[in-house]
Amino acid sequence: MSFHSIENLSLEDQRLFNQFGKAPRVSIPFEFIHKAFESIVDSHPHITAIRHYDGTTITYQDLERRANILSHQLIQRGLRPNGRVCIVVSRSIELVVGILAVLKAGAQYVPLDGGIVADAALEHIFGDTEARTILCLSKFRAKVEPHALKTGADIMELDAMDPKGLFGNEERPRVVMDPNFGAYIVYTSGTTGKPKGVDVRHRTVVNNLLVEPANMKITVGKNVAQLLNISFDMAQWEMLATLMNGGTLHIRNGNWTDVLRRVDTVIATPTVLGKFAQADFPNIKTVAVGGEPCPVPLAEEWSPHADFWNICGPTEITILNTAHLHKPGELLTIGRPLPNTNLYVLDDDENPVAIGQPGLMWAGGACVSAGYVNLPELTATRFKLDKFAQDGTMMFNTGDLGRWTEDGRLIPLGRKDDQVKIKGFRVELDGVSAAVESAPSVTKACALVINDKLWAFYSAPGPLDEDLMSRIVGKTLPYYAVPTEWLYIASIPLTANGKFDKRKLREMAEAQKGPREAVSSESLASTSPSTAIATDSHTTPSTSTADLEKGDREPDSSSPVALEEEDTKYELPSKNGFHGQRWLRHRFFSLYRRFFSFIFFGNLLAFALVWWKSWGSGSLPLSQFPTAIAVNLLVAVAMRQDHVINFLFWLATRMPTSAPLAIRRQCARVFHIGGIHSGAAVSAVLWWLIFTIGATVNFARGNRDVHIDAGTIALSYLVLALLLAIVGMAHPDVRAKMHDQFEWTHRFAGWTATALVWAHLVVGTNSLKPNTQSLADALARTPAVYLLALITLSIALPWLRLRRVTVRPEPLSKHAIRLHFDFETPIAGKAIRISDKPMREWHAFATIDKPGEKGFSIVVSNAGDWTRKTIDGEPQKLWTRGALASGVLTIAPLFKKVVLVATGSGIGPCLPVILEGRVPARILWSTPHPRETFGDEIIGNVMQADPKAIIWNTRTQGKPDLTALSYQMLKESGAEAVCIISNKKVTQQLVYRLEARGVPAFGAIFDS
Repeated sequence: MSFHSIENLSLEDQRLFNQFGKAPRVSIPFEFIHKAFESIVDSHPHITAIRHYDGTTITYQDLERRANILSHQLIQRGLRPNGRVCIVVSRSIELVVGILAVLKAGAQYVPLDGGIVADAALEHIFGDTEARTILCLSKFRAKVEPHALKTGADIMELDAMDPKGLFGNEERPRVVMDPNFGAYIVYTSGTTGKPKGVDVRHRTVVNNLLVEPANMKITVGKNVAQLLNISFDMAQWEMLATLMNGGTLHIRNGNWTDVLRRVDTVIATPTVLGKFAQADFPNIKTVAVGGEPCPVPLAEEWSPHADFWNICGPTEITILNTAHLHKPGELLTIGRPLPNTNLYVLDDDENPVAIGQPGLMWAGGACVSAGYVNLPELTATRFKLDKFAQDGTMMFNTGDLGRWTEDGRLIPLGRKDDQVKIKGFRVELDGVSAAVESAPSVTKACALVINDKLWAFYSAPGPLDEDLMSRIVGKTLPYYAVPTEWLYIASIPLTANGKFDKRKLREMAEAQKGPREAVSSESLASTSPSTAIATDSHTTPSTSTADLEKGDREPDSSSPVALEEEDTKYELPSKNGFHGQRWLRHRFFSLYRRFFSFIFFGNLLAFALVWWKSWGSGSLPLSQFPTAIAVNLLVAVAMRQDHVINFLFWLATRMPTSAPLAIRRQCARVFHIGGIHSGAAVSAVLWWLIFTIGATVNFARGNRDVHIDAGTIALSYLVLALLLAIVGMAHPDVRAKMHDQFEWTHRFAGWTATALVWAHLVVGTNSLKPNTQSLADALARTPAVYLLALITLSIALPWLRLRRVTVRPEPLSKHAIRLHFDFETPIAGKAIRISDKPMREWHAFATIDKPGEKGFSIVVSNAGDWTRKTIDGEPQKLWTRGALASGVLTIAPLFKKVVLVATGSGIGPCLPVILEGRVPARILWSTPHPRETFGDEIIGNVMQADPKAIIWNTRTQGKPDLTALSYQMLKESGAEAVCIISNKKVTQQLVYRLEARGVPAFGAIFDS
């Protein structure tokens, strides 16, 4: 792919522009739709091709025979290759026979639902297509005939011409064709003017529907529903994908459930699918929705039980060009481009935007249709040569806004032509609709601008209080995007294609007069709180009615409501530098590793000096090694001692907020001191290893200058084995997989090693001392003795404060519990170790203290066997040891304002900062079912501290883009830093992504 017009992007964005935008190239097995169908006829002639709702069925062989006979009749009556045939029918086997017959004749079909299509539309389409033949059902002849007479078209009644296909030429027509021949023309609904036809070719249909994902894994034995209006492009997907891949098409009547209970594959709009509960149709295993934004709750309802595909693609690019297989709890996107297609996100000048920035989506490659029928100017405007492919192919302006995620998926941001100006600001109507739809009790919503007023049409159990609705929507939208006119409709009217009928809505609004009855505020406020947090398909946050008085909530960075012009600077910027440079700076040379390196290389230098001074003696001065070992062990142990940790955190946070941010952000990295612990521990082991090797050599040589006995050698190897086990189990990868074994090794091997080091020190000192010196005097003169005494005291000190304390459990849900303690009142940012079996395992949790109240609490959420047992058991007594130690958020006072990002029970460590109120904070909390899991009190604490907080329900909204959201909040609020409390993967990714953009970001270190 060419780099034409992308030079203004960074090198990394240039690479990703090509990587994300160009889908894999794969071979397509057939060039024509009917050839793929014929291959199924040849291999499986007797399987059922179609099952009609009235019980009638037809096999692939019989369907082929009837289509061949009709195709020959069409050719005999003058139909020529590349000609056009309008098919005016209803859902029926005859419709499919007509489609295949037209395709086999090398012509292009135009599907029209005779029961819906208006006379004016028929007249326009017959003339626009210049169709010389009209296929129809006999019941529609009277409707078709007046318009056919005007154009001189020949009418053939499908159900009156040998309907069983008993007579005629059954051979396959031999027509010379080109893959660029037309396959079908689909006309738009025409709700805002004359419908326009989209000219779709064979090459684009077979590309999109014969390979994954758009073939929906349809094969012999799969049952596919035909639900949609036959004039709709997605109906062509239902029919053609089924027949080209060997499935059985089930044609519905007015009883939708009859068909839905028989099939395993469904293609529909979200509005259509939303009429049915997944629990009623466990047989459905594959679902695809498109044609309009998909609500997250719909995706979350179906995805645990079926392959749920969210697709995007206007008719002009052959039904779809992107698809996303949604998994529960994930961010709902429209996925990646289909094979052999391209997708570009461009600005208004048709130049690429940086990855992650919003822009217009242009589609290229094998999906692009031939344009609009008889509309050359419009075609030239929307269809242009693909300057990025430079192979003569076209690209199409979809009119849809979107942006890339960091892993190459597309997030839709509404229609560009849905952007309107309200009070001088840009607003996207899709975003307004979504915000209204997220309000309690509202099931569907649509927003329109009518006579310069912003209208909201909504469906609900009954009319709702408009003032309260305005306040609810105002929590997620800026003031200028809140509707000023509201209209309750029991069931919002839809077009034949299952989309909102905006023409009827306008008519209803203009006819609306007089006051409208509304449900009371009390009734609305009584709605289940959980629904108040759920949000729309574009994942715009909402809040509960109980929090309405706490102020407006600003839209997050993924909100479909456009930001004001002056806020565009808050878009997520590109990362600084190039990838390798960023990796070195923010990962390889992290402060933790610099601390480790400083200690490690300092020890290497010390060893080099010892070696150099002893060069001429022929052996190392082993008597100096115990001091080096003891110093390193003391440092390693002390850096894990609660009182030392608390002192270092206290010292680091003495820096006033008036100091330069560059200095304060370095002080805030005090929690990287684990690098000192690791560096000293590894160095101690290496000193001991060298000592053991040297002592062994001397013992083996019988060196009389160094008195080493066999007992010292044996103890050396035993201690070495224990130290190597401790260091090996502490490696991050090993520790993550074998955490319990790591705990036992550190505890029991550590205690044993300490006792053996004492024995070794005594035995070794006795071996190395002069014969004239007493052992007591030698020990008194050995620095290692005093260092080892400090090590032992440091190890023992926490256990000297081992105690069993009273606990008051407060169940929050079946997934979380809050435990209350009153034996101590900590300051914000502390953590406690608790256990029910102190010799086996310990678990650390952040303490939550309420200002002015005695004691503290912790939040335990389900994250494993121990937490599950604690939640279910509601303990009354637990063990604790040592002092309450400082945690990451102890650094918060170093900053004037912070953004707190938490996932799941990570909100617990954030609560002390939130409740203390000493440091103003914006809050972003992502968790499944926040209110049901953690209760009203924690939700209330968060909202009281930050009325603009984003509480993101991952079960209904998918996974959020934490990077974009936290950056947006940082810029909006003027905060100086972002603090993250999450699991290892999320913490490391978010810290890196923000630091790479110059944002001070802090999260726990998992390396030590």
